[in-house]
Amino acid sequence: MATTLSRQNGSMNLDAVEASDSPRDEDWDMVENKNELVDQMMLEQRHEWTKPRELTIFCGTWNVNAKVPNENLAAWLCPWGSEEKAPDVYCIGIQEVVELNAMNIGMSDANSAKQSLMWEDKVEKEALKGKYTRIMGRHFVGLMMAVYVKTHLVRLNAIRDWAAEKLGVGKMGLGNKGAIVIRMNIWEVSICFVNTHLTAGKSKCNNRNQDFETIFNKMEIKHGHRTYTIKDHDYCFWVGDLNYRLNATDLNDVYKRIKASPPDMSYLLNADQLITERSAGRTFQGFQEQEIKFLPTYKYIPNTPRYDDREDGKRRMPAWCDRIQWLVKPKEVGLAVKPHFYKRAELICSDHKPVMALFTANALEPLPKKERDAYREDLIRKLDEFENEHIPQVSLSKNTIDLGDVFFDTPATDTLVVKNTGKAMAEYHFVAVPGTQVAVKKWVTVTPATCLLVPGASKELTVTAHVTREFAQDFNSGKESIDHFLILELIPGRGGRKQTDEMMRKSQFISVSGKYMKSCFGCSLDYLVTASDPVRSNRLRTLPSNEAHKIPKELWRIVDHLYRRGGLYEVELFVTDGYPDEVKGIMESLDCGEPFEKVSLHSMAETLVRFLSSLEFHVFSAAILNQAHHSKTDNIHSFCRLSLRQLNPLQYRVFTYVVSFIREILKHKEHNKLSVDLLVPVFAKCLFEDDGAGKAHLVLSHFLSPENNFR
Repeated sequence: MATTLSRQNGSMNLDAVEASDSPRDEDWDMVENKNELVDQMMLEQRHEWTKPRELTIFCGTWNVNAKVPNENLAAWLCPWGSEEKAPDVYCIGIQEVVELNAMNIGMSDANSAKQSLMWEDKVEKEALKGKYTRIMGRHFVGLMMAVYVKTHLVRLNAIRDWAAEKLGVGKMGLGNKGAIVIRMNIWEVSICFVNTHLTAGKSKCNNRNQDFETIFNKMEIKHGHRTYTIKDHDYCFWVGDLNYRLNATDLNDVYKRIKASPPDMSYLLNADQLITERSAGRTFQGFQEQEIKFLPTYKYIPNTPRYDDREDGKRRMPAWCDRIQWLVKPKEVGLAVKPHFYKRAELICSDHKPVMALFTANALEPLPKKERDAYREDLIRKLDEFENEHIPQVSLSKNTIDLGDVFFDTPATDTLVVKNTGKAMAEYHFVAVPGTQVAVKKWVTVTPATCLLVPGASKELTVTAHVTREFAQDFNSGKESIDHFLILELIPGRGGRKQTDEMMRKSQFISVSGKYMKSCFGCSLDYLVTASDPVRSNRLRTLPSNEAHKIPKELWRIVDHLYRRGGLYEVELFVTDGYPDEVKGIMESLDCGEPFEKVSLHSMAETLVRFLSSLEFHVFSAAILNQAHHSKTDNIHSFCRLSLRQLNPLQYRVFTYVVSFIREILKHKEHNKLSVDLLVPVFAKCLFEDDGAGKAHLVLSHFLSPENNFR
């Protein structure tokens, strides 16, 4: 429910407002928290102290296929031909500013940065011509995005709180596909721009849907003490090469329908995957898109206006890969987007055509400062009157949080409800259990960790345990347990009421219980090789050093399965993601010592990468690489050999075992379509601790060459 305080009649109808995302100590300033509440109320009542305005927003997207056009960009970015119609805001999203090869994905950011700056310079010179200010520009492997606003709006201080973030998806999050988000406030509305490049391939529709879910739900943009998600914004404009294809099988028939006069748009649009999936509610829920009246934007022969229908080429089904959509925050009064056009430009350097759209969005410009301040002061006065008349009191729907069975790297959650049962505003936070120094354990998240409740209001409190690599070994060894207590305490009011404050301070104990299901994931190599049986076995004991396994038995089981079940020949093994449910089942089989179910080889391969990534300590530490680097040898062979000799015997055996397996895979690259360039980024990330200099890629590439032995 909204937080409201009617200015006309003085009545008050308030609801819960989160004050912060983290616990506060005993000296926490109550005035700051009251201001946060007032800020929230001001935001929700912004129509009372603002006046309506309109913003014109231009969005453009283009997959440039790592090409630099000789053509002028004005045909794409200035299609109106008149400065009077120029928009207030430009959002420019480009994909594949560099080739998506192993070097650009896994090692070097310099090329991406250089190309992105080149594109920004070209955009500014050929389209914007000095009338705009770049608010932010960001690049991420092949992605580049920049947002520009008319300079006169910047001078009016209409733009504030700008921030950006990036996120990799697909192929285990290495950045070959992903998203850039830039957010800002323009006057009193918040706008979020998203540029994405999603998973390619006609058959990968579900992967693209999952990419969207990951970006939409997991992307967090930090600005100061605030953290924003995409859905927090009043408006979201989403551009990019979304890679949705046509559900058609007859390529020649599709070309025939495209070349018809007029083109058979109805048939083509009915086959469009994005329209189908969005209509069914499986992706881009709530987003809107203008009617498509232009031909598919992919795939063309570069530097020609011709679709790539060559018999001797890589023939692809034409598709509307390149899209622009928008989302308006639901249930917000006065917010609306009016689309003006949606079309493509006929630039020819790439195998994609650029796409553009123009919108008008309702905005809210603040009234003069004197009027805004008067409105705010009235809110504060009424809140103070209300608080001084009442004493805070809260109740909990229950005093226990039962997390059940807690599995490695799988969040376990339970909730309770905090209700303000008194007649005053009540604020809580969490304090440390006597004898400890932290209020909430590092592997626990409490949301919201502090909250201001008005009388009668309730707030659901969520407690989540997430045992990741950093904590798993302590749980396996028994040093840590899920069972513990949280102490919820009411925060005293403001100064001048010290005696009352002591009476008002109340604590409630919340018992947290659950059972961590021991796992080989997150363990150290030493622990695993001295474990007599699977980690959840009742017979588990610690082996003496002379009886320890040479390598973890779990590692052997995964590799043996891949080897025996045809993994050497599987296409794009370790490059294509597995199925989450299958990966979870494999992990359970390893922990319990049970036979593997029938699973995809890709799921087994992903489990191997997760297992190596989850080790308490990387097989190759950054310290080892740096120690070898400081030897000042200029010979690559000597450097790699020296690095290998720094490993202890167990690390050495695990490294050579995994690398030998990868070598076997590469012997069959004619069948599995794999290469050193594809596999090095995957295994460098899970075998090596990041040293910040790319030496892991160098060492791994060296030993994947058959002529370079381990001795």
